[in-house]
Amino acid sequence: MTRRQRREFNKDRHDRDESREAFKFPLDIDSDDTNTKSVTPLDSPPAYVRRPQRETRYTASKPSVKRPTRMTISKARQVPSAVYGLKKPERTERDEREIYLEKFKNYNSVIVDKIVQERVQREKKKDKQKMKEQQRRAELAALKKKRDAQKANGEPAAHKQKPALREKQRDTLSVLGSKQNKLREKQQSAAGKRIGPNITQPGISMLGSAQAADYKEPDAELWKKIDDAFINLNVEGRVISYTSNGVIGRYEVKLNRAFRVSNIPRLNEALKEELNLDELRIMSPLIGTSNIGLEVPLENVRPITFRTLFESSSLKLRKSDYKFAIGKTVDDKIFSYELSKAGHILIHGNQPNYDTNVTDNILLSLLMNHNSSDLRIAIASEDDKYDDYLDVPHSYGSRVSLTDPDALKIFLQELNDRSVAFRRAHVRNIQSYNSRVKFESKKATLVIIIDDLAALLENKNPEAVRALIQILKQGKPLGIHVIANYANADSGIRYELLQLLQTKIAFYDANNNAVSGTDELTQGNDALAVIPTSNKPNRISIGAVNKLVKQSVFDHIKHNNR
Repeated sequence: MTRRQRREFNKDRHDRDESREAFKFPLDIDSDDTNTKSVTPLDSPPAYVRRPQRETRYTASKPSVKRPTRMTISKARQVPSAVYGLKKPERTERDEREIYLEKFKNYNSVIVDKIVQERVQREKKKDKQKMKEQQRRAELAALKKKRDAQKANGEPAAHKQKPALREKQRDTLSVLGSKQNKLREKQQSAAGKRIGPNITQPGISMLGSAQAADYKEPDAELWKKIDDAFINLNVEGRVISYTSNGVIGRYEVKLNRAFRVSNIPRLNEALKEELNLDELRIMSPLIGTSNIGLEVPLENVRPITFRTLFESSSLKLRKSDYKFAIGKTVDDKIFSYELSKAGHILIHGNQPNYDTNVTDNILLSLLMNHNSSDLRIAIASEDDKYDDYLDVPHSYGSRVSLTDPDALKIFLQELNDRSVAFRRAHVRNIQSYNSRVKFESKKATLVIIIDDLAALLENKNPEAVRALIQILKQGKPLGIHVIANYANADSGIRYELLQLLQTKIAFYDANNNAVSGTDELTQGNDALAVIPTSNKPNRISIGAVNKLVKQSVFDHIKHNNR
């Protein structure tokens, strides 16, 4: 086993290394070393001196000044003298603008000369009119001053004949000055160049009578029966308010907070037996409250007329916003919506006596506020229910048969033409396109009425169905809207087709094929409406349209909007 040596400081070795000179300067005169043989002669360069760099051909052209950095001061600021100020050196070099303008010194252009000449003439004409106006003002002021002086001195005014009416108009100075004649000329020229028919919109007076005003009074006996029914059922609840639209009445009931929502269906059945009512619908909860609403059909119905819908909504403002009104909600509010937001509309399960009310309300709302250059109506039907709309200037061709293999081919061609035109104009919707083009090139909103969608789908006509799906997918931004009536409530609709029809208006349907909750509706003009901006359906009483009202509106449009 080897023993590890202890490391100690060797003083002798340290002194010996220190006495040995590792580097000796050759020109050290004060050196004590007498051995001159190790000294390098002065003629040859020492070994530690750096060898000269190899000369290149471009040595003379290299800059000898260092590159300026961020901290380098390139030029000091000139300090002005207290006596002579700041003496700026004379500018010998021309700036870039002078060099640029030098190119166009001898440049002659006929177009530029013509523009400059027209501008000069226009300015001269303005100056001339301004001088005439000032002279006329000075003459009138001098004349007024002279008359005031004569009146102050008591001198009688000189007898003059009264100038003619035209001369008197010239003497009077307008507030607009010389611009008055120009403004009148512009108005006359604009009236002469106006494009489009002179249109007068149908008046509200031709819409018939309004809804009776006594529909808001509640039924006191039914109010008391409902309170007694809750007592008999041992449920803590009482009626606190009542609202109605003339067809359906709603009794707002305040329940105990401990009442569970899952017990609403059993409460509905129990109230039907207690009140002896065949049709009762519970709305739970009411919007904005924690109460429930008992919706009961009225015995004495007050029909909702189209005049009531038109007068009570924003349609009476006569805006070109493609808004339509179809009825009233249970809380007596007008149900109106814009066609551009509604997209394509499905009318499901129409009742036999009310099968055209929804379509008539939509089309009449649009016809009252839009002319033939803004709106077009196309009919695809097997019968003549909508032939009255083909006699107005808004009609888009003749009636199309649904059994025809090329039933929707004309509409598909219009869709493709609009798609190409919008793509060339670099726009995506009809609003942007109409704001960019002239009046003659504007596109009208096209509304296609499909009377029986079930017959079109059941018929072995794949080309028409394929065209319909393409219109439903691409038609909304291009200004083409479909209003489809699906009368057969027994058969269901495919989910994909149901999603393409964004707005749904469903009548009584025991199977809830289109909208859930239609099994609780009453037979007749009672419907649920679902719009794209809300998933919760609204119960609506559809307004009734009189045939005389339709005919009066059509006659006015045909005779005044040609």
